[in-house]
Amino acid sequence: MSTETKLRRPLHKLSQELSDFARRQFLNSTVYKGGERRRDKRHTMAIPIVAIRLDEDKKPVGDPIEVITRDVSPTSIGFFHTELLDTSRLAVQLKLADTKVNLVVLMEWQVDAGPFYGMGGVYVEKLEDFPVEIDTF
Repeated sequence: MSTETKLRRPLHKLSQELSDFARRQFLNSTVYKGGERRRDKRHTMAIPIVAIRLDEDKKPVGDPIEVITRDVSPTSIGFFHTELLDTSRLAVQLKLADTKVNLVVLMEWQVDAGPFYGMGGVYVEKLEDFPVEIDTF
C-alpha cells in the first residue's frame, strides 16, 4: 500500500498508569526455572509498540493504539493494554534499533490482569508497511 493512499489516523498514546503497571510486572517477575514448553525462548521486556485492529480482509479498523509488551519471542508476542481488544488480528509495529518491523498477529489469548488486560498471539505475516499513517501529537 503506497503512502499516498493510506489513511492518516491519530495515535492513542500509552497511559502512564499502564506503563507503570508493566514496569512493576517486569521488576517483580521471577525467573522460571522449570523446563521450557515452548520452542522459542520468550524475552521479558516492557516496551511501547503501536498496534491497530484488522478486519477479516486485513483492513485497519479504528485508530492505532500504543500497547506495552510483556514478552517477545521470534514467533509470538504478549502485551498489556487498558481494554480488551475485540479482534482476532492486529497489525503491530516493533522498533528494533533503527529498524521498524510490521507484523500481523493472530490473537490467541486474553486475560484479566488487574486493572488492565494481558493478551497475545503469534506472528502470521510480515508487512512491508504499517496499514495506516500515524499522526502523533
